[in-house]
Amino acid sequence: MIGVELPTLNTNDSSYTLVEWLVPDGDNVKGEEPLAVVETSKASEEIESTGSGILHVLVGGGQECRPGQTIAYLFESAEERDSYRASASAPASASAPPGAEPSITNAARALAERHGVSEAELRNLGRTVVRTADVEELVRRAAPAPARTERQLSKRQRTVAAVVTESMRTVPAAAAYAKVDVGQAEELARQLSERTGSFVSLPVLLIKAVARRHAAHPLMFAALTDDGAVRESERAHVGVTMDAGRGLYTPVVHDAAELSGDQIADLLTGFRSKAFRGTFQAAELTGANIMVAPHTTEGLVLATPIVFPGQTCVISVGAVDDQVLLDAQGTPRTHRFVHLGLVYDHRVVNGRDAMALLKDVKEELEAPAALG
Repeated sequence: MIGVELPTLNTNDSSYTLVEWLVPDGDNVKGEEPLAVVETSKASEEIESTGSGILHVLVGGGQECRPGQTIAYLFESAEERDSYRASASAPASASAPPGAEPSITNAARALAERHGVSEAELRNLGRTVVRTADVEELVRRAAPAPARTERQLSKRQRTVAAVVTESMRTVPAAAAYAKVDVGQAEELARQLSERTGSFVSLPVLLIKAVARRHAAHPLMFAALTDDGAVRESERAHVGVTMDAGRGLYTPVVHDAAELSGDQIADLLTGFRSKAFRGTFQAAELTGANIMVAPHTTEGLVLATPIVFPGQTCVISVGAVDDQVLLDAQGTPRTHRFVHLGLVYDHRVVNGRDAMALLKDVKEELEAPAALG
């Protein structure tokens, strides 16, 4: 008998959701192959088998599970599986045997403490595993009609909250801003879109411009270590904030300096689709050493994002703002401006360094021939 244990997929989560089994219960598994799909607060990930044998499912689809939990067994023969089923006191999803101590997830315990639910009440549920849904049901039964409507934050939003809290707690951030004329950049984006068929936008060119300045500004792509040293990166892996209505994601454009504008555009198009469906793979959300945060909703000129823990810099871009200025001959002409916001970890980056990066990115966007 081989146990299939759930690996740690996201260090920010204490529990995951087992979405579905890819191999039916009781089927033969041959070697390493995808067994199940597990959803963390950020991504969906396939869990592979750890050997071969007959699959015996312990955790059903749609149920919560925790890192390190055994979610299935692989038996050498049908007889061995039948013997286990006959001797088992109850399946994993059934109620706990009388007197058995239930396993209480960290999230369920925290919710119980917040609402004053006692350990005895949790034990009296008769569950093998007590989850947040069990605690919520206890709270609903015990509470009077609420005076106001409350909504429980989703697991994904709770993860965002944890990251924001950690950033505010640990990163002494400073900010700088630059006003950039993007008329030529928008024209280049239009030409690239027509030539390649990809949707090349201003954020695409910004990602490329930032990545091209990796060698000149290594501290902006570095990570501060626990002993006060700085770990620099060999390549520019640019994360981009993205919210399509199902929560905030930060997919990563790896080796962005090596990609063309249309290649980056195609990646972002795929990322938007995955953000809408919530189908990111973990590898697509990890490895960023700098972040770009587009805030391009019409009328939103300026934004100040957070520095993600483990990084030293994030650059935001607002919506385009039309302004009429006089040229050298006194003729009024319309210019297209955006504001770039650079927020940086002041332990690693000083104001002079921040201004230098902003100046370089501004020059890239105002003379954008190299960004195609």
